Amino acid sequence: MNSKFVDREEELGYLESLYRRNKAQLIVIYGRRRIGKTALVKRFMENKKGVYFYAMKQPLELELERLAETVSRVLGRYVKPNFESVFAALSEAGKIVVIIDEFTYWIEEDPRVLSILQRIWDEYLSKSSVFLILVASTVTLVEKSFSYGSGLYGRRTGQWKLGPLEPFYIRHFLPNYDFEDLVRVYGCVGSIPYYLSLFDPKQSFEENVNRLFFNKGGVLYEEAENLLRYEVRDPYIYLNIVRAIEEGATTYSKISDRAKVNITNLSKYLHVLEKLDIVVREKPIMGKARPIYVIKDNYIRFWVRYVYPNKDKIEWGTFWFRKEQMNNYLPKVFEDLVRHSLRHLYRIGKIPILGRCGRYWEKEKEIDIVCIEDDKLLAIEVKWRN
Repeated sequence: MNSKFVDREEELGYLESLYRRNKAQLIVIYGRRRIGKTALVKRFMENKKGVYFYAMKQPLELELERLAETVSRVLGRYVKPNFESVFAALSEAGKIVVIIDEFTYWIEEDPRVLSILQRIWDEYLSKSSVFLILVASTVTLVEKSFSYGSGLYGRRTGQWKLGPLEPFYIRHFLPNYDFEDLVRVYGCVGSIPYYLSLFDPKQSFEENVNRLFFNKGGVLYEEAENLLRYEVRDPYIYLNIVRAIEEGATTYSKISDRAKVNITNLSKYLHVLEKLDIVVREKPIMGKARPIYVIKDNYIRFWVRYVYPNKDKIEWGTFWFRKEQMNNYLPKVFEDLVRHSLRHLYRIGKIPILGRCGRYWEKEKEIDIVCIEDDKLLAIEVKWRN
């Protein structure tokens, strides 16, 4: 694995600014799996007194034993294996960072954990110098846990939904790749740190992609199904909706028809896909043209286009992917890459304004990128030639 920690200066700066306030903090860091949440919080905890605990899907009694052992080791004294004793001890430990990674596993095991954490925060931690970070991958469960009426409503002091790296940083993982292959990599996995780390910089693009995607034992062969299975009950309904969008169905009626999903149920499926940052309902930056649905996650987009329809051949070991198969796929990928690189392009002086940016379309007219700032307007046309 090509392990690197790059970017994330903005996120680390945010955490450091809260840490300097010298008061109790309850921070929620969340986002899709593989996005780099654990690497971020571990980097933040470096050179600080702290406890890192990765929650597991098992009975809470066993989790409390593990947690008490971890806290006892850090504090240098015995702590009883129950929530009250553990967090009371931490509240007396002075300035300390406490990270509970994948804390939603506890909630799945016993929803009463929310009420327990509420009481512990109110009675112990809120009056201490504890810097508590709760990390989670189950986006929908995180939002429920902190919504109005839930146990932790009103308790968090900060939150950050972690997104992909800026595309500029892909080259840090694959410094020997030429520009075209870097764009192809972005078209396969976006700029998700874990996925990028799986690419071997000594292998060609085709060798990497066939090893990771088009091989029964490839790490990314079943990842799309597992990601959705982690969040929803019927992953294949969602995959068929995403595939319909990839094939050109972008409005309600067309998606419903192509994916064979009843139009009355489609809204809830699309809502979940939006929450998971897999698709987005996109409006033109100007005018009143009808909004459309587009795929936001490049890994899922590549998977439903190339892996999903070829699973039989992959299972038999008779499929070999060639990069020329991406020729018709890359123009939209490159447009997406440029759109997500606008902040970087502005910082290095390649574009004069940033402001509010998006696409524009109206009847037969379309502009790839439009940026509006005060009375200034910048229009950008993006072209990819094979």
